[in-house]
Amino acid sequence: MATLSEKEKNKKSAVFNQTFIITFTTFLLLSIMILALRIIVIDTSIDTYAHMFINEVSPSGSILKGTSELDNQDIIDRLLNDNDVIKKSLLANKIVIIDGKVLSDPYNLIYDGFTINKLPFLYKHQDYYYIFVAIQILGSKLMIVGGPAFEFTAFIKTFDRIAIITIFLASLSSLFISYFLSRNILRPVISISKHISEININNLEHRIPEQKTIEYEIISNKINSMLDRIQYGYEIQKQFISDVSHELRTPLTSISGYVKMLKRWGTRDEGVLIESIESIERSTNYLKDMIEKLLILNEPETEIEFEEFNIKRVVEKVLKLYDNSDYNFYIRGEDFKVKSSKEYLSIIFKIFIENAMKYSPENKNIDIIMKDYSIIIKDNGIGIAEDKKEKIFERFYKEDSARTTKSHGLGLSIAKKLGDKLNINIEVESKLNEGSSFILQFKNDV
Repeated sequence: MATLSEKEKNKKSAVFNQTFIITFTTFLLLSIMILALRIIVIDTSIDTYAHMFINEVSPSGSILKGTSELDNQDIIDRLLNDNDVIKKSLLANKIVIIDGKVLSDPYNLIYDGFTINKLPFLYKHQDYYYIFVAIQILGSKLMIVGGPAFEFTAFIKTFDRIAIITIFLASLSSLFISYFLSRNILRPVISISKHISEININNLEHRIPEQKTIEYEIISNKINSMLDRIQYGYEIQKQFISDVSHELRTPLTSISGYVKMLKRWGTRDEGVLIESIESIERSTNYLKDMIEKLLILNEPETEIEFEEFNIKRVVEKVLKLYDNSDYNFYIRGEDFKVKSSKEYLSIIFKIFIENAMKYSPENKNIDIIMKDYSIIIKDNGIGIAEDKKEKIFERFYKEDSARTTKSHGLGLSIAKKLGDKLNINIEVESKLNEGSSFILQFKNDV
C-alpha cells in the first residue's frame, strides 16, 4: 500500500480546502446580509423612535406651560436665560439646544466640536444610544432635543445577539454540511486516486472501475486509456529486451565458439581457420546491421527535408543494388511525382524489396506496380497468415518462427516508422502460399 511522502503530508486536503471555502463564503455572505439588514433596521427604527420622542417632548403647551401671556421673543428669552423652565417641563433629563446654545446637558454628552450632521441623529455613548430630534417652536425657531433611547438600545442589543447567534449557528451548520458535500463530491476523486496508488510495475493490469457520473467516467476512461498505453509500452519493452538479448546471444555465442576453435585448431588446420574467420565476419556483420537498424528505430525526431521528384527514378536506383541477384524485377504502371524524402523513401523501398526476396525463395519474380499515387511491391512467396498481419510491423517479429530465415525482424518496423514520418499509409494484402503485396499510398499534394 502506498504511503504518503513528507511533501504529500505537507499538502492540504482538497476536502478541507473546499470545506473552508464554502464555510468562509457562507460566513461572509451572511455577515454582509445581516449588516445590511441592521442598517435598514436602524434607519427604520430611528424614524419610528424619533416620532415617538417628538410626541413625548412636543411643546404643545406642556413644555412652555404658564408662558401663554408672553410674546414669542419673551418666551425664547425666558428659555435661554432661565433653565428652571426646562427643568420643570417634560424636557427634564433631556439635552436641549436652541440656536446653537446648549440649554441642558444632564449627561455631559456635548463637547467642543460635537457635530450633529442630520436630524434625527443617532449617537452611541457608553453602550447606550441617544436620539436627537428637531422640534420647531414659536414659528421659525428650531429646538434640538436629545436623550437616551433605552428601548432602541435594548432592541439593537437583542438584534445583535440574535445576529451573532445566527451567524455562528449558520457557519457551524455550513461547516458540517460543506464537509459532507465536499466528501461526497470528491469521493470519486479519492477513489480514483486510491486505485491509481495500487498500480505498480507488478500490477499494471489494474484499472479504475466504472464511475457513477459522466464527468468522472470521462476522467477514469482517459486514465484507463493511458494505463493501457503504458502497459502496452511496458510489454513491448519487455519483449524488446528479450528479443535483443536473444538476437545478440546467438551471434555472440557463434563468435565465442569459433574463437575457441581458432585457439585449439586454427594454427594447424587452415580449413578451420577460414571457416572461423568467415563465420565471425558474418556474425559481426549481422550485429552491425542490427545495431544500425536499432539506431534508426530509436533516433530522435528531426525535421525532414521534403523535395519533389519522380517516384520511378528512386525505385530504379534502389533496384540497381540487386543487379547481381537472381531475382527478376518488373516495374509496371505510370510514373508520378511525390513530395517526400529520397533518402528515407529509398530505405523503405529497400526494406520491402529485400523482404520480398527473402520470403520468395522459389518464385523469383517481384512486381513493382505504380498506380493512383501508390506503389505496390508484390511477391509470390510464402504469404502471411491473416492473424499475423497486424504483428509483422512490430519490432523483432518474425513470420518465420523457426528462424530458418536470417533476419532481425526489424526491417518492417523501420519501414512503418519512416512511412509515418513521410505521411505514407502502408497496408498489406497476403494469402498463404500465394504471396504478399505491400501497398504504399502517397498523399496527392504535388
